[in-house]
Amino acid sequence: MPWQILIAAAVALWLFGKNLPQALLFLFPGLLRARETEDDGSLDPAREPAMERVVRGLGELGFSKIGAIEARPPLSRGFAEQCWAAPALGTFADVSVREGEVAVTLLTPFPGGAAVATSDFRRPGVDWPDYVAGGLDGMDVPELWAVHRRRIDHFPAAKTAALWTDFSLAGRLLADAAIKGGPGRRETRRRAAAAFVIALVALALSVTSFLQLARLVGR
Repeated sequence: MPWQILIAAAVALWLFGKNLPQALLFLFPGLLRARETEDDGSLDPAREPAMERVVRGLGELGFSKIGAIEARPPLSRGFAEQCWAAPALGTFADVSVREGEVAVTLLTPFPGGAAVATSDFRRPGVDWPDYVAGGLDGMDVPELWAVHRRRIDHFPAAKTAALWTDFSLAGRLLADAAIKGGPGRRETRRRAAAAFVIALVALALSVTSFLQLARLVGR
């Protein structure tokens, strides 16, 4: 029936559009860029008890706020992250809001793109010689740092690579570019693989549906 084909085509097009941004990242990981922004995600410690705990925890470890960046996937709205840095620890901290909750990621970069990243939310784990990343849901900042420190201690690049030295906001953007130009490309593609497959299947289904409609109209 034509109406069934139309429904199938509409659903396929919706799925294609929904998954297209991530599918593009699978094909072109370099499209995921970050830039400096004045929008820090409206994370006000006075209004957010969770943010107050994060600020206190980061401050006790020696972190200070250096600004904010915006990550912008293709064909999508960007999302802002506060950036903190603790040069004595060789580590940045990115603070944002995920699904209504304050989220923290500790990032220790090394020249050349090697890095260790530990988040306090669930994220797919990666354990490569030049890149280690993962998430531990619901951890406070001191606990998160303890886990992150252990990961650095066992990270091969930490034993051979030079230390990162620029802990300004510009340095955070340089670290982001180095990671995404190196092992981060593999992580981006890995995260986007499912969306790429769904978008590909949805595109094939929509083309098939329109060809069926064209044949019906041509009869």
